[in-house]
Amino acid sequence: MELQSVIWYKQHRLEEARAEALRAVDICEGLGIVGIMEECRRFVERVQRELDSPAAPGRSINHRSDFDGER
Repeated sequence: MELQSVIWYKQHRLEEARAEALRAVDICEGLGIVGIMEECRRFVERVQRELDSPAAPGRSINHRSDFDGER
């Protein structure tokens, strides 16, 4: 789910990216996986900021900086 949300983000499909990351948050919360859940929440916040204020075309993210928790 993390990877899919990042792919959609890079494709500027922000609504899909946000929805997929929120699904990941829900699943991680249910399983008690706090580290990944917090990473996903930070990513959702980042995507939401972009939805609220569109970014310049061609902008991309670094997957490790947005999902930097241990697995």
